Amino acid sequence: MRPRAPALASFGVMGRAGDSRGHARCDRAEAGTISRARLLAGIIAPVLLLALAAFPAGAGASVSIGAERIVVQAPQAGAVITRRPFQISFVDGGGRTVVSELAAPAAEPLTLPTPVAGVATPPPSVPALYAPLSYLVGTDKPTAYPNYTFSGDLESVEEAGTEYSAREVLAAEPSGDGVVLSVSTDDPSGRTLSVTVSPQGEAAIRVSATPSDPSGVAAMADSFGAGAAEAFRGFGGRHNALDQRGQDFYNWVNQENVRSGSPGEGPGEANLEPDGPQAAYYVQSSFVSSAGYGFLLDNSAISRWRMASDRSDAWQTQVAAPRISYVVAPGDVPHAISTMTAITGRQRVPPSWAIGPMMDREVEHGGGAAHYELQVQRDLAKIAANHLPVSAYRIEGYGWIKRSALEADIATLHERGIHTLLYLRPFTGRENIGTEDPQNFTTALERGYLARTAGGEPYVFTDNFGQPAGVIDFTNPAAVSWWHERVDAELEAGADGFMLDFGEQVQPGMRFSDGSTGEEMHNRYPVLVQRVTREAVEEFEAHHPGRSIVFFTRSGYSGTPGSAAYENFNFPGDETTDWSVASGLASLAPDMLNRAIGGAYGYGTDIGGYWDVGVKPTTSELLLRWAAWSALSPVFRLHGAALGEEHTPWSYPSPAPIITAYRQLSKLHVAAQPLISKLWQQAWETGMPITRPLYLEYPNDPEAANQNEEWLLGPDVLVAPIVQQGAQSRSVYFPSGCWRSPASAQQVIGPQSVAVSAPLGQLPFFFRCGTEPFAPPPPFAAGLRH
Repeated sequence: MRPRAPALASFGVMGRAGDSRGHARCDRAEAGTISRARLLAGIIAPVLLLALAAFPAGAGASVSIGAERIVVQAPQAGAVITRRPFQISFVDGGGRTVVSELAAPAAEPLTLPTPVAGVATPPPSVPALYAPLSYLVGTDKPTAYPNYTFSGDLESVEEAGTEYSAREVLAAEPSGDGVVLSVSTDDPSGRTLSVTVSPQGEAAIRVSATPSDPSGVAAMADSFGAGAAEAFRGFGGRHNALDQRGQDFYNWVNQENVRSGSPGEGPGEANLEPDGPQAAYYVQSSFVSSAGYGFLLDNSAISRWRMASDRSDAWQTQVAAPRISYVVAPGDVPHAISTMTAITGRQRVPPSWAIGPMMDREVEHGGGAAHYELQVQRDLAKIAANHLPVSAYRIEGYGWIKRSALEADIATLHERGIHTLLYLRPFTGRENIGTEDPQNFTTALERGYLARTAGGEPYVFTDNFGQPAGVIDFTNPAAVSWWHERVDAELEAGADGFMLDFGEQVQPGMRFSDGSTGEEMHNRYPVLVQRVTREAVEEFEAHHPGRSIVFFTRSGYSGTPGSAAYENFNFPGDETTDWSVASGLASLAPDMLNRAIGGAYGYGTDIGGYWDVGVKPTTSELLLRWAAWSALSPVFRLHGAALGEEHTPWSYPSPAPIITAYRQLSKLHVAAQPLISKLWQQAWETGMPITRPLYLEYPNDPEAANQNEEWLLGPDVLVAPIVQQGAQSRSVYFPSGCWRSPASAQQVIGPQSVAVSAPLGQLPFFFRCGTEPFAPPPPFAAGLRH
């Protein structure tokens, strides 16, 4: 574990002397904080009232250019643009305004004084500039941790300069069913903005804006009004909450953020180091609003989101690029999810075996080839001896096993009806830990397959395992062909798929063959890796009829399309082997539910956790509670720990009752497998996730919206696992309707909260009365009467 580096002092470029126009700022903030220096004066956010007649429901796509306003209309969405002061309001198919830009400020912003050279203290924090289509002339530059476990994680952001914003429409020209606008700004250099507003299909509107002179423009932003109780949900695998209202954070794909503090230590328990409570491996620059719209920022550069954080009546997105593009999808939450995920992509339906119980034989740090081969053989014997239902087994350290022995292992697994998964990662290093051939690093280095420095040399860093490593450049056609060969080699050995690990290590200083900088590529990289991998898989399947290949991932990002369009499912990252709400068992439900509404609904956690560095090993209690949590989630997968403290059911003293309970929970997942497959197919078709936050089915129930440790498996199964150490019961919130426990026949009429008993090995779940979505096995079906 690399200690966190201290923040460095920095000074920004200020506005011109004597120039009170624009919005100047100078600051450097630690990633995960909300302290950035800005100055604001005289912002007014008028409400635009629209007559329904101006936007008739159900009309075809069109554009109307008037003297005072411009209307872009699609069948289920529209944009009304006020010429002076410039402002865009977004409306649904009935003409109802769902969200509006804040209008241009009525007064000119002030200018920060020039800092004194040598003074390290940054200026005091002031509010952000909330204005339509603003842009920063100056610097907006991320810095990442360069080496070891945190390599690629956001370290800090340096932002400085002067901000300007849109003022009024100068000219408007139709472009297809949309419009291209020339918009004036308060920039004394005379810059204008070229703004395109057009339908995105039938149910969304896209806005794109670029300065007439992009030189020196470091970032662009847009600001919108927020309702008093408006909730902002999504943003990918966040652990901290289901509603990001009040939060200020960056969207930057991070690896290895683990809890600071211990369970029970107060606020620190919920925090993550080094990047704060919103850090995520799987990031989506999209959300759905309780006000009736979805929003997608379609940029891959680092972005900052102020979600009614320093102003309760406004939110803002800012991207570190001289262009901004976003999509607004009006409609209630299910409709917005459907529209948004049709754009960004949805995870593909895997074959049924990939939804059954899985087991991984991970590589333990400090182990070796002989020890690993022994573990594989012991696993196979224990699975058979204990009659565990296992449909897939992953051999992570396959690089330690001779090809002939690996093919024999895979054949043995297939004879037992168990599919085999192997391992891939989009970087290559010199270490010999079994996950790849160590020669790969030399090959990639010599043949130019790695990302490079600005000077053209291979960009070599020290990886998580303390060895020289490089990120594979997937914009290099030769590197892509090499990757295809590696995918083929695993599949030709008989594997049915693989874990695609990592993807977060791109450094800002890297350069890629297509001309991209590391800053531009960092968030885009996992999407590129997954697209190239999907192409390799589909090519293999085309030449091997009857083979259906699965791969699952750790990192991801949104886009058009994003990661979800290419992968089958995800694992959440290196969860700590504890109960914490930061990165342990209690962190899983928010992570799963936040990414699920963005098309990444295939979620398979590491049962028992993985990261046991500085954390106690997984206890038998934690293992069984984790297995219970996973039983009615999309993917049930037993993993292992980093340091070698094994947590298989048979690894504990007096293992018989643990094995029995684990077997029963595995069979519960098997029983739910047909339902999960059905829901996965529906999710693929509609975007409605497999596991659903309660607010999705009960939008008018404020108490349902507060439940972040419960979910619905489809519309008729309420799941409420135990996530607290030592607990034998929990309070379960029941939304409206009648709910019945298959195990106890307990019947509850909601809405209300009720204490529910759940001894170790049990899982609180309830069917909607009058339904039986699946047939639970004993001991989970004692209360069912037919």
